[in-house]
Amino acid sequence: MSAVENISETLCPLEELPALPSVALKILEKIRDPEPPLRQLAEILAADPPLSAKVLNVVNSSFFGLPRKITNLPHAVNLLGEDSLKYIALSFSLINLFDRNKHKFDYKLFWKSSLTCAVVSRIIAKELGRTDFEDMYFLGLIHNIGILVLFQSHPGQYSLVLDRVGREKMEFYTAENEIFGCNHMQVGAFLIDQWGLSEAFSLPVSCHHHPDRIETENKRDRTRARILCLALEISRFMNEEDKVFRLALIEDLLKEYGMAGQIELEPVFEKVSGQLEPLLPLFELEANEDIDFLKLLEESKKEMFNLSFQMSRQIKDQQQSIEALSLMASQDELTNLRNYRSFQEALEMEIASVQRYKHFSILALADLDAFKAVNDEHGHVAGDHVLQAVAGFFTENIRSSDVLARYGGEEFVFILKSTAIEDGFRILDRLREKLADLAIEYQGEKISVTMSVGVTSIGPENTLPKHELLKQADSAMYLAKKAGRNRTVLFKLD
Repeated sequence: MSAVENISETLCPLEELPALPSVALKILEKIRDPEPPLRQLAEILAADPPLSAKVLNVVNSSFFGLPRKITNLPHAVNLLGEDSLKYIALSFSLINLFDRNKHKFDYKLFWKSSLTCAVVSRIIAKELGRTDFEDMYFLGLIHNIGILVLFQSHPGQYSLVLDRVGREKMEFYTAENEIFGCNHMQVGAFLIDQWGLSEAFSLPVSCHHHPDRIETENKRDRTRARILCLALEISRFMNEEDKVFRLALIEDLLKEYGMAGQIELEPVFEKVSGQLEPLLPLFELEANEDIDFLKLLEESKKEMFNLSFQMSRQIKDQQQSIEALSLMASQDELTNLRNYRSFQEALEMEIASVQRYKHFSILALADLDAFKAVNDEHGHVAGDHVLQAVAGFFTENIRSSDVLARYGGEEFVFILKSTAIEDGFRILDRLREKLADLAIEYQGEKISVTMSVGVTSIGPENTLPKHELLKQADSAMYLAKKAGRNRTVLFKLD
């Protein structure tokens, strides 16, 4: 299963997400096809007088710094160009798209951070002499849109992400990968593709935390991702704690991206403060009153006076080590599959998904038959090799969207998502037959194993708690053992 299909299964149906207003849809058409004449944008905006008024307020703010007041949209479009105004108009539509009073999520802080990143991205692009600075504003605004989509799709499960981010100080994308199997960068890129925008928008969003992992040889898209990453860290410096740490990362990134000679932080911060502060109230977001960012920058520089480039690299390595430790906490060390704890979280999520979307899924326990004999005859090192080979065999023969974990010892557990009971039984029984035919080579010997499988269904009507579902699967597996092993048994109520 492709990454796109996996994300599609994770998200709620796109039609359940808040719909973009008609004006926003027409603006997206302008982004996809910029050829029609300039006056069309003014006509599109004129269809929404409140939106037009808000756009003119931004036009006359210090964000653009025009010498005289502009009183009508055609004049504004002619003077500033449609790229500037279409993204400002789209900003209002996106920021008001999600219900800010729904669920326990700080939408205002989210959009304040996003708007800050948008302004910073635009300024950095200008400082670099790029002509796509308005595109960079839009990318900065939507770079984290995947967070909102994941939260809208699974508010209950996303609260687990928020909890882990707050409690364990991990990055959002790390917690998302553990809980959902995908992250907001991938989801954001998927949504941008659904909007019909080009890879020039989706690719930078897909890798904005790791720009050099971007899958393209296009220098423009790689640079866009780097600008996003840099703007994100500057935004975090302005809105979060640990300012010395953030400043070290910013200076490290400037050197790594070869921008240190082109970007001076003091002028950037001065421009951000001058452009952002008047902009925030226009979007009904709280301004940073009484905060002198230049002073904060100077104080942070003094604190990190003794930090060298090598030390900032060490800080970054420590952050990566924390992420690696977090991954280890959810991964079985021998097989690299999910461990017991990670599986329990996945099962909770699937039960919630079944209840919400009214589909069926499969839970199955599989135990390798007479595995003690393998250890006794070939040794425990050979036994570990067999477990690794079986884990790899299972992984290759199920969908990437399904869940596979080592439950303990020689036991494995499966969650086949959105799968009817008959299909799930057939899939697992075929997997059992293929395993029995598998010859695992170890030091010139061939080792064969079989498994007994217990299968039960997770259904939308009267869904049982997870311990009861596991008890059903375990009971069916016991019957498979009792009937002679190397069998698949479906749980049935007495």
